[in-house]
Amino acid sequence: MLEKILISLFVMFLCTLVHAVFMIISQGVLERRLANFAHLQRPFFKAVLIWQLIVWLFLAICIQASLWALVYLISEEITALPDAQSAFYFSMVTYTSLGYGDLVLTGDWRILSAFEAANGLIIFGWTTALIFYYIQRIQKAGS
Repeated sequence: MLEKILISLFVMFLCTLVHAVFMIISQGVLERRLANFAHLQRPFFKAVLIWQLIVWLFLAICIQASLWALVYLISEEITALPDAQSAFYFSMVTYTSLGYGDLVLTGDWRILSAFEAANGLIIFGWTTALIFYYIQRIQKAGS
């Protein structure tokens, strides 16, 4: 069981790194855009900037789910998922805590999916906080 927990914690660490890098890049982009905030007087441009930041952070989430999917594909002992598409689908469903249950991990390795779901909850909370912060910054700069 310790092996599975250590693998899960390592993947969670990688996901944290990915999200932190995406956050740092998005913060830089936001600050550069806000430096020339004349266009932010128009609501459409505010909405487009917010949408761009959301898409960027969603890309980070997709990369993180892909990291988990790679773990599932490493060994047939870990999972009975047949291919990369199934592994990514299972990972996204688990990361978002949707959990359809149409695909599952096997045996003792099922604990990984619980860690992935917990990781997803934390990352989505972080993402929500970032989006809220970005909206506040955009509104403040545009007023």
